[in-house]
Amino acid sequence: MTETDENRYRREAEECRRLAAKAVSPIDRDRLHRMADEWLKLAQGLQDKSK
Repeated sequence: MTETDENRYRREAEECRRLAAKAVSPIDRDRLHRMADEWLKLAQGLQDKSK
């Protein structure tokens, strides 16, 4: 079974959040949180399309 795009995007968001938690620089932490938010928006868009 292959991973759906929605699941992949959610996994990428989780990875960004995990990296942000370890980031020393506040700039990097903020950037990673914003990237996670964008991944989640993509996942939500796919979820909305499938309804």
